[in-house]
Amino acid sequence: MEKDIRESREYRLAKDWEMAVNNFSFNPKRFAAAIPDMHPTLQQSLYRLIKECIVVMADDTRRYDDRNRASHEEAKRIMEYLNENGRNIPLR
Repeated sequence: MEKDIRESREYRLAKDWEMAVNNFSFNPKRFAAAIPDMHPTLQQSLYRLIKECIVVMADDTRRYDDRNRASHEEAKRIMEYLNENGRNIPLR
C-alpha cells in the first residue's frame, strides 16, 4: 500500500463515506437503490470497489473486535465463494 495513502483522493472519499454512514439516518437500501441510475460502466466500477472492500474486511491480519466481527466473518465466507467461483470484472 502506498505510504502517502492519506494524501490520495481515494482515502479522502473513504473518510467522507465514513462520516456519511456514521449517522443513524443513513439508509443503505436507499443508497443501493440509486445504483440502477448509474452508468453501466460505473456500476462495474462500484462493484470492483465493493469487492476490494470485501477483500480488506476478510483479511485476518487486520484489527477487528466484537463490533465488526460479524462483517469480518461474512466477508471471509464471501471471499471463499469468490475465490472458487468469482471472475474478473472488466472495466467495460
